[in-house]
Amino acid sequence: MEAIESIIENIKNSKSFVLEAGAGAGKTYALIQTINHLIESRGDDLLLKNQRIVCITYTNVAKNEIIERLENNPLILVSTIHEFLWDCIKSFNKQLLVEFDNMNTSYHEEKPEKFTLGLINRIKRVEYTDKAFSEFEQGIVGHDDLIILAKRLFENYNLLSSIFASKYPYVLVDEYQDTAPETIHTLLDSILAKNKNNITIGFYGDSHQKIYNTGVGSLSTYVENNTIELVKKIENYRSSSNVIKLLNKIRTNIQQIIPDGIEKIDGEVKFINFTNYPSKTSGQKVKEYEDSLIPQKNINYDNTIKELENEGWDFTAGSEDKILIVANSRVARRGGFGNLYALYSKRFGQSANEALLKRENPITTLFLGSEDKKTSKERKTGIEHLVDFYLNLQYSEVVNFLKKNGLNSVNLKKHIDKKLITDKLDQLIKLRENKTIGEVLEFAIDNKLIVPSLGVTKFLDRINSNFENLDDKQRKRAEIDKTFFEALLTLPYLEVIHCFKHTQNQNVFSTKHGTKGEEYRNVLVVIDDTSWKGQYNFESYFDNSDDNIDRKERTKNLFYVSCSRAKEKLVVLALSKMGDNAMKTIRNWFSIDNIIEY
Repeated sequence: MEAIESIIENIKNSKSFVLEAGAGAGKTYALIQTINHLIESRGDDLLLKNQRIVCITYTNVAKNEIIERLENNPLILVSTIHEFLWDCIKSFNKQLLVEFDNMNTSYHEEKPEKFTLGLINRIKRVEYTDKAFSEFEQGIVGHDDLIILAKRLFENYNLLSSIFASKYPYVLVDEYQDTAPETIHTLLDSILAKNKNNITIGFYGDSHQKIYNTGVGSLSTYVENNTIELVKKIENYRSSSNVIKLLNKIRTNIQQIIPDGIEKIDGEVKFINFTNYPSKTSGQKVKEYEDSLIPQKNINYDNTIKELENEGWDFTAGSEDKILIVANSRVARRGGFGNLYALYSKRFGQSANEALLKRENPITTLFLGSEDKKTSKERKTGIEHLVDFYLNLQYSEVVNFLKKNGLNSVNLKKHIDKKLITDKLDQLIKLRENKTIGEVLEFAIDNKLIVPSLGVTKFLDRINSNFENLDDKQRKRAEIDKTFFEALLTLPYLEVIHCFKHTQNQNVFSTKHGTKGEEYRNVLVVIDDTSWKGQYNFESYFDNSDDNIDRKERTKNLFYVSCSRAKEKLVVLALSKMGDNAMKTIRNWFSIDNIIEY
């Protein structure tokens, strides 16, 4: 039985389900098929009862894609999880106040200096805002806390679950593996558990493609206790035969096939392992030894690129071939922001990627904006986003951006306002190309093109304060931060532009986290265990020796997602040592003929 037939059978029997679909399986198509079936079979009845089918997506990009495919059918409510949850609970202000106050109380127990008891006596309403953090004293719930707040309401107020089921008898969740555990709990342990005969919930995704730490990952517990039915989709419409063979060895719970009617391409897989490194000397520190290998690693990397280019690969920006890599100094240097990355590495050490490329540092967000941790939604709040809006003629977005930053009276329909703003933005664009970060930042702030966030303001106040009033630990940190910030201001702003392009996946490199759902003709996957040690370890993943279960799963999923992007050819380049036991697994997966060792 095909996957869609199993789904239809489950719907007929009012049985909730999870579609486990491997890479390239056509998961979104199956989701659209399900919705079309519901429209055809249940549409008239739903209209009569004033009910709707809900499709919950992980990002706005996915939301818009599904809306477009469904041609804006009014029977279907397509929404991101945050928008949908807030829409469900916003009318219950009395209950919201109680639970928001309870959340404030629990936070007070952890940080009494930051949260004051008795919040319910100081606010009249709870409102949701598209920000990462809540402002309890203003009655504002942010992205992260909204998920928890909704969970509390559905847990504690049965009427809310009943109302939900009566309005939305069919709920379909896209990319379930990246959905927060609290949301899964809300849907299955609260809403479904209390309304089994009135609602069917379907989940679409792949547990092996969970690449965000905040996602639930697997729904196996709910499958095992018969809450939901497992449906597998085994087709792979993307990859060549040899790539699929490799994917079937990486994971065994789904064995993919090339579907009938699809042209079969053999393709190619290779694993390149460099061992031409000197041994660690007696007394040499690990960091010192690893740093000493960087020049040879760069040579090995460059030689591999040249060899692949000689074979016809194209690594120019915008090409069909891609380099997938966990970001490090090598990527930064070749991406045009090497000095910027080096400065962040000096200040933040192993956390440089989080501070710069994941944009978790408030200074970084001034230029590059940020990304929501739970939804991966781009927060377009940086100088580069403003420039992007302007260059792409998105004038309404320009106005919205500027109004948030203090220019409340802007009206681009008025000639005088339009000329004022366009002149400032034209100046900003020119400054970006040949001035320092400090000069660009000063211009942007002075002209109210951007307003520093509270986090930035606190940072600046701290590094510009009287250090004599600080204790030794605070003084040392403030001095380090001041040195970092002063050095940052002297760097060419051009490096920020290149870094922004990297975060937006606009060059030949892609940090492997950002590639899910994408596909390329040929893919080079670069692995190096000296990068992001706490997060990934490929050698111990291959030899099955990693005792850190979370890291092992992250590494497995990242490797699977990376390899499964290739349509024709896949090459994995290992720049760090792979031991004998690791190589046994690699030879089994890739076959001896496809292993190249230097």
